[in-house]
Amino acid sequence: MTINKCLFASVLFILSSAVYAADDVSSAAAARAPYQVPELRLYGHLPAIDITALSESGRQLAMVVSVDDRRLLVVGDAGKQLTLKIGLGDIKARDLYWAGERYVILITSSTQNLGMVYGYKYEFQNIAVLDTKTKDVFWPLAKSSKVLNAAFGVYMPMKSDDGWQQCVNTLPLNKSTRSGSVWISGFDIEVRCVNLDSRKLKLLVAGRKDGSGWALGAGPKIIARETHDNVRTDWELYTGKRGDRLYKSKDPFGRNSIIGQGRTEGTILFVSHDKNGLGHLLEMPLDGSAEPVELYPDLGIERYIFNSTTGLLSGFVVSGDQPELQMIDDPLEARVRGTRKAFPNLNVHFESMTDDLGRMIVRTDGAGDAGTWWLVDIASGEAIEIGWRYPGIKADQIGPVKMWHYKAADGLEIPAVLTLPPHRDAKNLPLVVLPHGGPEARDYPQFDWLAQAFASRGYAVLQPNFRGSKGYGNQFRNAGFGEWGRKMQTDLSDGLAALAAEGVIDPSRACIVGGSYGGYAALAGVTVQQGIYRCAVAIAPVTDLNLFLRDKEFDRKRNSLRYWKEFMGVEGTGDDSLDEIAPYVLAKRADAPIMLIHGSDDTVVEIVQSERMAKKLRSAKKTYEFIEIDGADHFLSRESTRQRVLAESMRFVLENNPPEIGVKRD
Repeated sequence: MTINKCLFASVLFILSSAVYAADDVSSAAAARAPYQVPELRLYGHLPAIDITALSESGRQLAMVVSVDDRRLLVVGDAGKQLTLKIGLGDIKARDLYWAGERYVILITSSTQNLGMVYGYKYEFQNIAVLDTKTKDVFWPLAKSSKVLNAAFGVYMPMKSDDGWQQCVNTLPLNKSTRSGSVWISGFDIEVRCVNLDSRKLKLLVAGRKDGSGWALGAGPKIIARETHDNVRTDWELYTGKRGDRLYKSKDPFGRNSIIGQGRTEGTILFVSHDKNGLGHLLEMPLDGSAEPVELYPDLGIERYIFNSTTGLLSGFVVSGDQPELQMIDDPLEARVRGTRKAFPNLNVHFESMTDDLGRMIVRTDGAGDAGTWWLVDIASGEAIEIGWRYPGIKADQIGPVKMWHYKAADGLEIPAVLTLPPHRDAKNLPLVVLPHGGPEARDYPQFDWLAQAFASRGYAVLQPNFRGSKGYGNQFRNAGFGEWGRKMQTDLSDGLAALAAEGVIDPSRACIVGGSYGGYAALAGVTVQQGIYRCAVAIAPVTDLNLFLRDKEFDRKRNSLRYWKEFMGVEGTGDDSLDEIAPYVLAKRADAPIMLIHGSDDTVVEIVQSERMAKKLRSAKKTYEFIEIDGADHFLSRESTRQRVLAESMRFVLENNPPEIGVKRD
């Protein structure tokens, strides 16, 4: 395959005005130039190219890009020129895809306050549709007085006799004929479909009190439905709108789900979890003529690929240190393998593709690559470079990243991502431990903007995939149950000790930085544990575990409550053992300076968790800072939020753990 270094003209046009555009320096000149530490703000930018989508034919390309702190939706002829540019303002873009050749569907989210009656703030999903023919954007749910302006699930667009249909899950509204006021009439999710040509929204199926999801087939029509009783924990799968039951199982955490159509017409694909929490991918005929068959039992599948025309399963992404796309059809799998071989020694992410994989958008990262987007054309055998994620960061400024394994105190092998500072020997380095959120999540050996920012300032960065993380099998995940703040916590400091034993880091010069569960772990590192870290930065942390569980109990989130109780190893709220692992309770034990950062619009971990922790630290006369970021959500979705979090956390770490002994830096 020929690698074409010519930039996609439309992207080059947009990025040429960006303040963080890559310098026009030849590779030979760059090799001769001395290493320069990049400006910190370069890491805090949202990716210059963030989301991409090919049209049905592969002839058109849509992208969400960031330029000068502005978000844009751009559309052009793939590999040729820009034809359309739409400003997104402060809209948070989550996904992007096409319906045929005319319509671009943008999935968005926003924080909305529904008031006391409905439980205040929620992060709602929505859809916007760009009509490339009329060049206008419309919001199908916003114009309706019959449904809430929010989508609780989005289906693949389908072509019907009446044109393209986009179906979503939503909630019904009632409207007063006297006052004109509207209110949510019930919390039974229903399915509505918008005809993208006429822009009319129609009801496909009304909500049911025992309903929790549907599968759609051509028409569109309902081909299967699922129900879940979160008190009895029963999960059931039925055919059609009101057909017979196909399958039943227990589901205490609410994780069973319909995936979609199976590999052949007339089959349904779903995931059912056994009593040990292991998920099984099952396929069975919709007419109930045969028992379910388990597919790919030895693979950990994290994403499914469906044919955009037939809706049938065509491939999946297998989890691992390098997640890999696998296609069911052998000729398609050969195209995947060939594309991967064209980028040796790099991670290859398949972002968008035509059904025949004749054209694909892939993103690479790895050694010297902070993220490059390519248009792969099988017919011509070319890969056309169309842009970068972080164009201001040069290849020689990227710290080397690798997987690194060590033993926990009890002998369990812990996989971790280790990022080292560029142009420095891996000896006696200062360290930042950067635990992931979740906690059932994981880190990968790829370009991580926060890890690379710390590495650029001279720190080694350790991202342990501690017990309880996903991607290493059910047994490794279950090893985290009951170990919240216990072995899940010591897994982190065991990694620090292992790096010190190899001489890579100086164990007396370590800080811990994390968000969400990682924020909890940062606080636990200086309260539950002591004498290990010189500072802790906690971004949107859980601090009061009892309060966290009581909120789930109050909101009747039974599935969620069961799940968190399992990880924390308690029978319920009020369990005294929670006090032994709660930073809020142990604030007086804090033995290092603490920074708390929290967004006011966080709906995952409410800001009260940091507010209460700050009060406890103040009353205990501990050294701390509390930074509230107005309007920020849990995911650091906006660039201004990222830049603030990066600047504040870097300042705090530099002050308390300078990368050179006895030196403090700006």
